[in-house]
Amino acid sequence: MENHTRISEFILVGFKSHPGSQVLLSVLFSTMYFVTVVGNICMILIIRMEPKLHTPMYFFLGNLSTLDICYSSVITPRAALAFLLGRRSISYAGCASQMFFFSLFGTTEAFFLAAMAYDRFTAICNSLLYQVVMSRRLCVLMVVGSYLSGCINCTIQTGFTFSLSFCGRREIKHFFCEVAAVIHTSCSNTLVNELVMLAVCGPIIVGTALVVFVSYGYIIVTIIQMPSAESKHKAFSTCSSHMVTICLFFGTVFFMYAQPGAASSSPSKSNIISIFYTVVIPMLNPFIYTLRNEEVKGALKKQLKRKGMESKNITTTVTEFVLLGLTQSHKVQYFLYVIFFLIYVMTWLLNFTIMATVAVDHHLHTPMYFLLANLAFLDVSDSSVNTPKLLSGLLTQHKVISFRQCFLQMFFFHFIAGAMAFLLLGMMVDRYVAICEPLRYLSIMNWSTCTGLVAAAWLGGFLHSITQTGLLLQLPFCGPNVLDNFYCDIPQVIKLACTDTRVAELQMVFNSGMILISLFVILIISYIVILLKIRTCITEGKRKALSTCGTQITVVSLIFIPCILTYAQPYKKSPGDKVVSVVFTVVTPMLNPMIYTLRNTEMKKAIRRTLGKIFLSAGKQKLERTADPKSSNVMLP
Repeated sequence: MENHTRISEFILVGFKSHPGSQVLLSVLFSTMYFVTVVGNICMILIIRMEPKLHTPMYFFLGNLSTLDICYSSVITPRAALAFLLGRRSISYAGCASQMFFFSLFGTTEAFFLAAMAYDRFTAICNSLLYQVVMSRRLCVLMVVGSYLSGCINCTIQTGFTFSLSFCGRREIKHFFCEVAAVIHTSCSNTLVNELVMLAVCGPIIVGTALVVFVSYGYIIVTIIQMPSAESKHKAFSTCSSHMVTICLFFGTVFFMYAQPGAASSSPSKSNIISIFYTVVIPMLNPFIYTLRNEEVKGALKKQLKRKGMESKNITTTVTEFVLLGLTQSHKVQYFLYVIFFLIYVMTWLLNFTIMATVAVDHHLHTPMYFLLANLAFLDVSDSSVNTPKLLSGLLTQHKVISFRQCFLQMFFFHFIAGAMAFLLLGMMVDRYVAICEPLRYLSIMNWSTCTGLVAAAWLGGFLHSITQTGLLLQLPFCGPNVLDNFYCDIPQVIKLACTDTRVAELQMVFNSGMILISLFVILIISYIVILLKIRTCITEGKRKALSTCGTQITVVSLIFIPCILTYAQPYKKSPGDKVVSVVFTVVTPMLNPMIYTLRNTEMKKAIRRTLGKIFLSAGKQKLERTADPKSSNVMLP
């Protein structure tokens, strides 16, 4: 079939409702996505940490959790952003990519559920042969086969769909690029595509569903015949959780794909049903398996109890920590003191200049510079948490910090650094709207939106910091108290705890590392999208947009890359640790305002105007005093 496509993007209609409802949908989708990621990651960690769960059933369950994260990530984040910003367009290539991965993960999940049903059938109906039949090799082959089947299906579906001609309507009556919805926007005869969808998806859904329901039919009969009430309860507890997931998944998918014309007959109904298998089910799976599965609950309680007993049996006796600082050489210490003192002064002067200029110059009373002034304030605060202690340590040999001051330093450092990371996400949203939605920029990025972004950044930093510091306070510190650094930070302090710190390190990686990596990936992808959009701008607008985005990408890289190297992995001492720490605690807060002033023409002009006004005002006052004879008279006694 020859492709005569003439359009470059589609419009995702989604849910037609009041703008306020769109914001509510964005919050709802974002919350469900967060719960999905956290719940499934917790499930993966529990399975990996508990040896008793290293069985075929939990091997499949761990892979299902990974799949649910990927499955939900294809649809939910973009939908939430579209509801919030009102930007419903998606490029032709983006639509094809979304359809490909959605079909891949959706089909793979259907085969996963069939494999899990066969696993339960073997465990209950052929229990004596279970370990022999469900070998490691067979489990791996089932997982690989599921992904391979999903890959074949998504290639067929995406290939046939985008071989159609799209020359008229661009509106897709859905909130994502779903196969049936995209097919019905084509200006070609879609009968062959509908038959292909039915011929491919129908057998996959019906076939995997038959395997599942036949397996559970045999399982139920076997359970009824069990003489032991305890065995019946355990088997029903495990299988009932599987059945809930299976009914939710196959019921909604069957309606969408296994019967002709169901999706197109009622777009609003198909949108609502799609929410179940794209957003709700990936969120519910870890809860269903946790709440209905005694082994998983037991493993979770065991991990929490083990950690609690360790902390209970060993009490904290450390009252202070010794900071070794950067170097033990006195000459080098004095030299470093001068360098870091100048950097700290420069940090204050440069960031205060930005804040004062934005406040005074009415040309900078825009959302971008409002957010920039808040970033300057965070830079000053961030530098002030650690640099004064560094400077005092370079002048004295008594480099000691009390236990309470150490934890307060960690709390405020992560509070401010977390707020800075989330604020950079807000600044990306501002640039995205300014470049991709210029006509609606002022209406979207109004005062309430800007203050909301700043408040959300501070709240995000607080929640991150209070969680991280609170978890660290539960550890006992009873032995070594020497920190090979110039300030208290979580990775080094964890290593001083007199207990097994593997769980604490995983919590740090999950809390700090996952937040940093997620935000960094979102920011980089978003700026790539913005840069692709800039290509269509006129020369003058392109230069200005590139300058602004280039500045922000530089700042994002300076802040995130050193932090990811520090917090996204369990701590292992290396020679470059102190250098990395100096970069993101001392140097970066000074570089940020320099980057923004040197790369930003508007900011440089505003600073010149402000300084000109100051000098002009001072000159006028001097002339007035000179011209006034009374001011020159000196009263002698």
